[in-house]
Amino acid sequence: MKKKSIKIIKAKLDKLWSEIIRSKGYCEICGKTTNLNAHHIISRNNKVLRWDLQNGICLCVSCHKFSTHSVHNDPLGFMEWFRKNYHKNYWYLRRRKNKNAFYTISDYEEIYQNLLKARDEIQKQY
Repeated sequence: MKKKSIKIIKAKLDKLWSEIIRSKGYCEICGKTTNLNAHHIISRNNKVLRWDLQNGICLCVSCHKFSTHSVHNDPLGFMEWFRKNYHKNYWYLRRRKNKNAFYTISDYEEIYQNLLKARDEIQKQY
C-alpha cells in the first residue's frame, strides 16, 4: 500500500509541476502559445530537482522535441542558450544537481503543498 501511495503522490506532483511550468503561457525559446510542454532542465530522475520550479521551462512541442534544434535533439546547444538566458537558474541547478534526497510520504505532501502555494501565487498575478 505504501508504494502505491507514493506512486500516486508522485503522479500528482508531476501533474501540478507541469501545470505550473506551462502556466507561463508561451514557449520561452520561440514565443509560441500553443502545444506547450513542461521541460525539466535536469532530468526528472533527479529527486532533489524533480519538482523544483527553477528546474523547468515552458516550451512548444517543436522546441521541446521535434525541430532539429530542439532541446532533446541539441542538448548542448540548449544548455548554452539556457546558461545565457537564465544565468541564475543555471548556477542554482549546477549547485543542487548532485545533492541526495530521501523523501517520506510527509515530505512529498509538503512539496505538494508548496507547489499549490506557488500555483496560487502565480494565479494571483493574472
